[in-house]
Amino acid sequence: MAVFGQPAAKAPLVRSWTIRETGSFKKIPTATLREKMAQRGVLFGVNEPFDQNKVDGTMLLLKQLYKEAGVAVIVVPSKVAVGPDAVKVEYVVRKSS
Repeated sequence: MAVFGQPAAKAPLVRSWTIRETGSFKKIPTATLREKMAQRGVLFGVNEPFDQNKVDGTMLLLKQLYKEAGVAVIVVPSKVAVGPDAVKVEYVVRKSS
């Protein structure tokens, strides 16, 4: 919430994003993941403002897609600063024990 007379906080820009799958399980091709993310409206564009809703939506989508593929996973998102007003979004996917 912005206070009158103060500028609203500006969201950092997303410079890149990655999905890192760790462990031994059948991976879903990146092209398929990108397509599903775009269909769901959670795909970040380069230099697009960071949006936590997209991060949360991607996390849920990844869990759903792997569940449909027969693999229960844990998805851990992180936002890594890569400059004063820029971030990299990384999703680490690993098989649930």
